Formats: sequence, structure tokens, C-alpha cells
Amino acid sequence: MLYAPGGVLRHLYFPLTAIVSWVRILENGATTKVAMVGREGVVGLYLLLGAVQTLNCAMVQKAGSAIRLQLGDVLTHFNHGDEVQKIFLRYTQTLFNQMAQGSVCHRHHALEQQLCCMLLFTLDRQDSNTIALTHERLANLLGVRREGVTQAAHRLMQQNAIRYSRGNITVLNRQALEEQSCECYNVINDEYQRFLSAA
Repeated sequence: MLYAPGGVLRHLYFPLTAIVSWVRILENGATTKVAMVGREGVVGLYLLLGAVQTLNCAMVQKAGSAIRLQLGDVLTHFNHGDEVQKIFLRYTQTLFNQMAQGSVCHRHHALEQQLCCMLLFTLDRQDSNTIALTHERLANLLGVRREGVTQAAHRLMQQNAIRYSRGNITVLNRQALEEQSCECYNVINDEYQRFLSAA
């Protein structure tokens, strides 16, 4: 865990090979992912917007490397209002879009569609087709019961879209996941592609 709710934040993290999920934890212990950050972004962006604490948890979804910078060092460049600030602000827009679209997705789309999106977003942030996530962890990120994830994953296995073995999901047919995901994958992905092409 990089950040815990209520903790004072002093660093920003720029994932290189790691993937970090921003997770919201309710009073009853239920959790849901509100955003995912990989090599395209930064963890701790709210620090640049004036926050000193967060209500979210920043949890490592995939272990890997990241660059950690002190807030003061980044703020020095950010406050100059030059290209560094413009890049951070454009990234903020893409992150807000991801959170807004994710909120709509959780409310209106089927679990299997959400699972396909989650797998695709993870693939986009790594170089391997194998994703190290258990059904329990996926359920926590999606904010659903583990049995629901197990059933959805089983249907994807029957279609030879994925293979699951002891906490590892191997994507066998990415196109099948894209066809079964909801519109949210393309909406969020298109926004990130615009950001990356402009950065």
C-alpha cells in the first residue's frame, strides 16, 4: 500500500512497470477500485491540486518499479506554469474521465463486461499477457462478490478468451475480451491515447 486513507502524503509515484489501483474502502470494509494507474500516469496527483491527505487507498495491483519523487521537487516545476504543468493538467483530465466512466460502468454494465474492461486496462499497462490477480482480489477491485467473478471468469474460459491457474489469468484472445467489454473500455482508452499523443 503506497497511501492509506487519512495519511499525510509527501511523495508522488510514477510507475514504470508497476500498476497501482486507487481503492475506496467503506466503513463495512467493502472496497471498489476508482482508478488504475500504470506507466502512463502518476499516483498522488491530488497533491498537486492542493490536497495533503486522501480518502483513497493506493494499492499496488501489480508489483514492479516506479520513480518516487518528493512533492516539493515536483511542485517547483509544476508551479512555473510551463509544459510540466500542462502535461499534469491534461493527465488530470484523463484521470477524471476514467473515474467518471468507471462510476457509470459499475452502475449500468454487467459484471462480465466490467471484468473484460479490467483485464484490458491491465494488459494495456504491462507487456505480458499473464495477469497476476486472484478471483478474490478482482472481486475486491470490482466491488462485487467473489462468486460473481468466478462465474464470469468461467464463462470467459469456456470461450477460450482466458486461462486461469492459481492466481494467474492468461489472456488467450484479446479480441474476444474487447468484443465482450462494454463501451467504457474504448471511451477511457481513447482518452488516454489522446493524452499520450499530445504529451
